[in-house]
Amino acid sequence: MEIDEVAARVVRSYWALLLVMTVVPLVLVGLVMSGQEPPAVAQSRLQASSRATDAAPGDAGVSIVVSQVKAFATSENLLSGVLRAQRVERSTVKVAKAIEVTGLGTSTIVQLSVKDRDPDVARRLADAIGAAVVKEINTSNQGSITQQMEQIDKRVRELEKKLGPLSRRAGAQPNPDIGAANERERVQAELTDLRSNRSDLQTQLSTAGTASVVQPAVLAPRTNPVVMMASIAGLVGLIGGILIAVVTEMVRPTIPGQRRVARRLGVPLLGWADRGPVRLADLGRRIRLAAKKEGVGRITLVGAPGPLPADLVSSVASAVYGDDTKVVTARPGSDDGGGEGGEGGPGDDGGPSLNSSGPGGKTSTSVVRAGGTAVMTKKSEVSPSEVTQPVPVRRLCHVHAFEDIDPGSDEVVGVVVVVGPVTRVAGLETVRDLVAASGWPLLGVVAVSRKISTSTRAGGSR
Repeated sequence: MEIDEVAARVVRSYWALLLVMTVVPLVLVGLVMSGQEPPAVAQSRLQASSRATDAAPGDAGVSIVVSQVKAFATSENLLSGVLRAQRVERSTVKVAKAIEVTGLGTSTIVQLSVKDRDPDVARRLADAIGAAVVKEINTSNQGSITQQMEQIDKRVRELEKKLGPLSRRAGAQPNPDIGAANERERVQAELTDLRSNRSDLQTQLSTAGTASVVQPAVLAPRTNPVVMMASIAGLVGLIGGILIAVVTEMVRPTIPGQRRVARRLGVPLLGWADRGPVRLADLGRRIRLAAKKEGVGRITLVGAPGPLPADLVSSVASAVYGDDTKVVTARPGSDDGGGEGGEGGPGDDGGPSLNSSGPGGKTSTSVVRAGGTAVMTKKSEVSPSEVTQPVPVRRLCHVHAFEDIDPGSDEVVGVVVVVGPVTRVAGLETVRDLVAASGWPLLGVVAVSRKISTSTRAGGSR
């Protein structure tokens, strides 16, 4: 199946559903949000790290920095402390959802945004959360180094306290303490190592980077999200409508377009029955050619599926018979061949008419050709030359609805299928079953622009 056929099946068969599923959510969201005031947004900028190596990987490095800042900003403990310090009655879960962190280029500077219905609360929360995040980042990056430096400083102070007494004991005169001198040398060596380690840690601390607040919180200009949210709702509704249409097509498949139906049946599209007299006359010529090719003198119009309206059958029959045609209502029990009519007869104008009684003598609507013989009415004057002129007789090609065909007749009937813009696959299967069961030739497809209404039968209750 081609993609354009799939799209045509969804759009042509379910355009009303798609329209409703798109417009209704769009209108509802627009009406609901039109009376609501958009929330205030406070924005602050943080220097997440001053190390140049953090921005070296580019977008990957920025993503890491943004993720780190958002992880700290939305943590439960941090938000609880901030809300408690600011004396703001808000849920930590809602505040976490209202926090957004975005990167600015490939730098380590990020933008922290906080939404709240109160502009003052939004600005205060943005400042407090930004300061808390900076503190957490600095503690995370420098905490271990600072702890090691504190331990080293504590040990240095202890050793310096021991170094004084040891030096006095080692330098005592006239009996210096050799053990104290050795201990003093060990203490001095340890102090030297500790000071060297502290210097290295100090270098690491300076290169570890320090987070800071670059810009305090400011209120961003308010934007109206009604249009965006309504558009999103309409898009979601459209997707839902497409899913419903696809599922329905899986259960009850259809064929969009009359030409695709003709291709499925392997017959030509003969023409259109409701696009004006020119197209209708062309349809009649094509049906006559198709009937001549198959050698049939009687044609039945079949819906796919269901009976066809009487006016549709009559219009197609008129086009097939030609110009001198008239619509007549057959009398019960009359012969299918024709008869003489006078005033008040079946042909109201006094001309001859051929009936088209259905099976069992029921009346039916059909169109017959009044030509073939010269007819004189009371008001007409015919010259002798006209009477003696031979009248050309064309073999009639009778057109009936399928309900008016006598199933007991041995005459071969050509089948013409009438389809609308969308045809069910089950309807085509019904047509194939009819052709297979009857052995009648399938001549072609007649197209109509609108859905065929089966409320009025072609066979003659009217």
